[in-house]
Amino acid sequence: MPDQALEARIAALEAELNELKQQRLQHLDRAPKALDGVRVLDLSRYIFGPFCTQMLADMGADVIKIEPRETGDPARQAGSVRVHGDSASFLARNRNKRSLGVDLRQPDGQEIIRRLTALSDVLIHNFRPGVMARLGLDAVRLRPLNPSLIYCSLSGYGQDGPLATRPGQDLLLQGMSGIISTTGWEGGPPVAVGTYLADVTGALTAAYGVVTALQARSQYGIGQEMEVSLLDAMIALQSMEATVFLNSGTLPPRSGSGHWMIPQPYGVFPTRDKGLVLNAHSDEWWRRLCAVPEFAALADDARFGSREARRTHGQALVAALEVILSARSRDDWLAYLSTYDVLCAPVYDYAELFADPQVHHNAMVVEQHHPEGGPIKVVGLPVNLSATPGEVGPPAPPLGAHTDDILRSLGYEAADIRRLRDQHII
Repeated sequence: MPDQALEARIAALEAELNELKQQRLQHLDRAPKALDGVRVLDLSRYIFGPFCTQMLADMGADVIKIEPRETGDPARQAGSVRVHGDSASFLARNRNKRSLGVDLRQPDGQEIIRRLTALSDVLIHNFRPGVMARLGLDAVRLRPLNPSLIYCSLSGYGQDGPLATRPGQDLLLQGMSGIISTTGWEGGPPVAVGTYLADVTGALTAAYGVVTALQARSQYGIGQEMEVSLLDAMIALQSMEATVFLNSGTLPPRSGSGHWMIPQPYGVFPTRDKGLVLNAHSDEWWRRLCAVPEFAALADDARFGSREARRTHGQALVAALEVILSARSRDDWLAYLSTYDVLCAPVYDYAELFADPQVHHNAMVVEQHHPEGGPIKVVGLPVNLSATPGEVGPPAPPLGAHTDDILRSLGYEAADIRRLRDQHII
């Protein structure tokens, strides 16, 4: 049992601290952010790590992005779309950060990281296992400089084990994680998901882990090491399907436009012009659909009289639905079916998605001012906090834009900065 006297003392101190924090809040000249005061040292690159740290930056963390001195994050050159000279891929995952270009292979460059570590709350990297140790920047050597540091290592497969040193990349992990085996149509070729699903899932998992570790530090005053791999994150993403297999041995078939565990109607259906998604797989939702006059006859068909019957006769049900739905346009059906509270939605392309009034109402398209090219449009924040809202602040910075400011804050004099620049360390 906890020591009651100790718990009472902690409660009293926390009450006093909370009162002081409320006083500080009253003196802020702006809306507070959830991660105000948290500094993140971001040594990651490409998508996995940078998208994680952008989410932290959006919520107020001071993210210092460490980049190779000459070329920067390789994502700056990724893809074929440029926005005012910058890669759209880079702009999408690096806003609200400060950039410091430094050569980590040089002892003076490593010293900069050590000084920053002493003043940071979180360090995040996605180098292959062993690289940070070779640079002298592994947790064993850095955490003594800052025992409360949260040292986060991101990887493809894990920090150790038989695959640890292999390169980890989104498509590779989509393949290995099993999700490709469930995507597409039976008899067709394997199909990858049409976005960087593994990287984004890993980034979300890592951000959740960092915030959890920050809460643990707040609760117990401890720093710690944490690991997130794309492999583990992708397995966790498929926990429902994996649990079915682990307890039954059932391998999922290809899902087509639906889901292999769910009976029809559940999927994408053609109309007279465009596709719509329709979900009436449960008995309740099936009754809603059959309350629509055009679908009423289906309720009397014994092949579709129960959930299991609809699973058995799924192809026949899909064929019957396609005949009915072909009589009207997609938008006509959506307006009509909504009056019966049927679960349905349009199949949008991006042009339709970003023209939708709900998307604009949710502020999911935000304009930023790029310092070299003027306005650009980016995706807004998916998390809304009433008291400490996040912010789409400055766009992804030019390489090394904040180098001098950051070094001055670490105690480097102007002559030191000139020397480091002359020696090609920054």
